Amino acid sequence: MAPVTQGHKSGKSITEGSRSYKEVISFLDSLKPIDHDKKTVDRMKQLDKLFGNISQKIPAILVGGTNGKSSTIHFASKLLKEEGQKVGIAYSSHILNYNERVYVDDQAIQNKTFADTVNEVITMAQAHKIEATAYELMTIASLLYFKTENVTVALIEIGLGGKYDAANIFSPKVVAITRVAQDESNILGEDLDEITFNMLEVAKSGTWVVSAEQSKIRLNKMKKWAEERGINWAMPIRKLASLPYIYEQLYGRTASLGERIAQVYIEDVCKKFSPFLRGNLLATKKGHRGRPTLEAKRNAELNPIKTLKKFWHNEFSLLPGRFELLNKEKPSVLLDNADNLDAFNNTFLGIRLLHYQHPLKDLSMIIGLPICTKMVESIKLIRYLLKKVSGQAIFVPIPNRESHDPQDLTKLAKELGVKAKAFDSFAKAFDSIKEAVDEREGLIVVTGHQSLISEYWKHRGIKKV
Repeated sequence: MAPVTQGHKSGKSITEGSRSYKEVISFLDSLKPIDHDKKTVDRMKQLDKLFGNISQKIPAILVGGTNGKSSTIHFASKLLKEEGQKVGIAYSSHILNYNERVYVDDQAIQNKTFADTVNEVITMAQAHKIEATAYELMTIASLLYFKTENVTVALIEIGLGGKYDAANIFSPKVVAITRVAQDESNILGEDLDEITFNMLEVAKSGTWVVSAEQSKIRLNKMKKWAEERGINWAMPIRKLASLPYIYEQLYGRTASLGERIAQVYIEDVCKKFSPFLRGNLLATKKGHRGRPTLEAKRNAELNPIKTLKKFWHNEFSLLPGRFELLNKEKPSVLLDNADNLDAFNNTFLGIRLLHYQHPLKDLSMIIGLPICTKMVESIKLIRYLLKKVSGQAIFVPIPNRESHDPQDLTKLAKELGVKAKAFDSFAKAFDSIKEAVDEREGLIVVTGHQSLISEYWKHRGIKKV
């Protein structure tokens, strides 16, 4: 497996001096977004040391896996906040603004604070000739911001995963693996076992590992790997969280993993009893079970135990770009950042569920396909969807990313019996189909990569999601 080459996209070096918010953004955009080799970890260790080993100052929870990392963090953060934690979140990507990557208690970092904090890291890296990637700089900057905000636990989205990921500077309390599926770029390995064990490399002795992986064979291998290294193994996910329809089928396991992360952290790391996070199946502590006293009954009536089902009914939400249905648009628009076969499966299931709920008259999907994603398998998934829901596929290139040629995709799609068109830009595709899709019963889907979600909002003239 060849390592990803490190360095900057533009070849620019970090320059000294204070930068405005726009200048910081411009500088980050000039860098290579992310990297994955031994030099990545070396650079992160240098930066971490320069900032007083900031990675060890805040309890960290790392979330990796093939898909669903950011959504898992989103769900877990809500539960940890409900348990009284002040939660910092560091996502690995954004749609329109880098601010979207850094949150404290549901609030994104403000522009001035962002510029000041990131500029501090850039300047330090420049002074010591560390050619860090955007993800590496943002990870350290996030930790500095969390420290000033007195965050009690940090949720960190792993960029690529494995022993060469920048997140290996942490000594995490919990590591969560969302799902293990074939890594079509082969960064983490060429088979599922290699990918699985590589994902787990971010765990350290004493870390708790939790997973929403569905394969029992894979889970057993993960458990054995963890136990051989003195890593704590938590019971895997057995159920779907009680989310509103249709989202329970799409995000039930992801939210359930969020519940397990929060429970393990609160009970096994913080050593606090939480009947709420146990799903109320065990609402009393050991030693206090049996027939309740009159006082206990009165207290239960006056202070009813909150339930996870009620919590999700009141607090459920999704991150922008994750099966985001804009049903006030005419026609309705669905935005989803799926960019591989495993994610497409979930997105297309959601479209079918929407169709069963309220039949769609017209479906037009604007799709970009990353170069590492297999063409034939992807179009077969589209074909299966369009057998259930009448519509067409509109292929476009992915901005600033290597992607399959829309003309090649359209030709192959037609050979496989799929109604398809090709456009050389998102804007042309969207303007062309918007007038043709039924305003009341139609749906335009934008999927294939997060960059296409960005293109949608830019086309609308929106600068902040």
